[in-house]
Amino acid sequence: MDLAFGNVRSCIVHQFERVVDLTEDEVNLLMTLENNEREFQAGEELTRKGKYNNYFYTLQSGLACAIKTLADGQRQVLDIFLPGQIIGLQEIGLKNSFTEFRALTRLKAHPFPKQSLMKIFEQSPKLAKIFFTIMAREQAMLIERIVNISRRNAPERLAHFLVEMKMRLGSCACDFHLPINQSLIGDTLGISSVHVSRTLKHLRDLGLIDNKQGHIVINDLDGLIKLSSFDSGYLETSPEWK
Repeated sequence: MDLAFGNVRSCIVHQFERVVDLTEDEVNLLMTLENNEREFQAGEELTRKGKYNNYFYTLQSGLACAIKTLADGQRQVLDIFLPGQIIGLQEIGLKNSFTEFRALTRLKAHPFPKQSLMKIFEQSPKLAKIFFTIMAREQAMLIERIVNISRRNAPERLAHFLVEMKMRLGSCACDFHLPINQSLIGDTLGISSVHVSRTLKHLRDLGLIDNKQGHIVINDLDGLIKLSSFDSGYLETSPEWK
């Protein structure tokens, strides 16, 4: 995974090859879903809540998120999408979009109609299995996010979030760029942006991290893991199910 959120050679192929080796025919079949590249500016909607949506998106570069906005204007960030992810899979059975998908940075994505998945499923049961495996992983991530918000205090939530982002980015080093502001982090963790700022300072004072202008340096990974009770099992994907 490119830590600068740049291009991967094929969004879906990159994602699937992290799970299992693919044949040339399987790669070519997946790449038929990436024939319509579009650019979105930071803040631009990919889909709007409540509107009919017949498309998934494969994220080629940049960052996006899924947002649920309440009637009083409060919002909850449900997911942050990284290059290589497929946006919208969790809404596969819904006619209208249940959440809003929005670009966090300038990004490139490939929209493809949901019906295109039928061709994949019909021609390759193996690829269909991996689609469901990836959906299960995203469901596990959502469950862990609920636990994080509801059962951990602010330092534990933020520590867990930072470890998860490091793991998802595939970073071997303990420093990475995270170009999202404190308001969005707060909407992800269910705390105010002011509380995010105080909590970042608290983690710095503990010697666990340093941060400056969206760049995160983890000084004590074991300390963050211990503080947040982080268990990476929910991020581990395996197609070996019966």
